[in-house]
Amino acid sequence: MTEERYFTLILNGDAGIKNAQDLVAGLRDALGQHDTVGIDTQAVTAADVTTVQSLIAARKKADAAGKSLFLLAPLATPIERVLTTAGFCTPSDVADDFWTPADQPKGNWA
Repeated sequence: MTEERYFTLILNGDAGIKNAQDLVAGLRDALGQHDTVGIDTQAVTAADVTTVQSLIAARKKADAAGKSLFLLAPLATPIERVLTTAGFCTPSDVADDFWTPADQPKGNWA
């Protein structure tokens, strides 16, 4: 039997405040069923600070449960925009310990 490297949770469409409950439910379900979850954001068309706050909260819950949650690179443009404009990170400084695992390439921070 092959060991699971990580489960991929694909986010798509509007991941902002209007759909925060769906985002949180998806994160909760993925972490409830898997020890390591990579989040693919490439199909996200809209995001806001609520999106990032939900991801941070899920990350903290994962850590507390001995699980791992990270974002796969490259990040969707709307999420990159929130991260930089809200001051979570600068275009040249992706927080690798949370936003991407060490074995993933960094996002395209133009």
